[in-house]
Amino acid sequence: MSIAYRGARRAFALLAVLAFLSGCAPLISEFNADAYKNATTLKAETLALVDKSGEAYATRRIEVETLTTKIDAAYEYAAGLPANQITAQQWQILRNPEGRLYGSFVRIWRTRGKVGDEYRVEKKAQLAEAYDLIICLEVNKKESKSCSSIAAAGPKE
Repeated sequence: MSIAYRGARRAFALLAVLAFLSGCAPLISEFNADAYKNATTLKAETLALVDKSGEAYATRRIEVETLTTKIDAAYEYAAGLPANQITAQQWQILRNPEGRLYGSFVRIWRTRGKVGDEYRVEKKAQLAEAYDLIICLEVNKKESKSCSSIAAAGPKE
């Protein structure tokens, strides 16, 4: 596991812990079905796109741009909800092109033209974990569930 990946995992885990600790405080918004649907749908779409990244970026550019726009919209939606800063920060981490998740995945795929099998497997696990934390945070707004098991489990294979 790379140092950069561990850093991204720690950042997401920290946000999850903050979300859990502030669950009773007015720092976190109420459950939002649209935000939950955004996260679950975008997780499936993102993981499907990662599977296609063994192909030339140029052949999938429109799909990448469309998905990126949807992820940006999910961030804007989350950022626009009152008392939803923690979730908005998680979306920002996910889409950051200088980070280690979706934004950097797109940058690397575009730069290299296509990516190898090992990279796809690792990136898919990282992205699944990141989305799981966003989803878990949203679910916790409805009823208390532990996100720490997701953060501690590491990448799924």
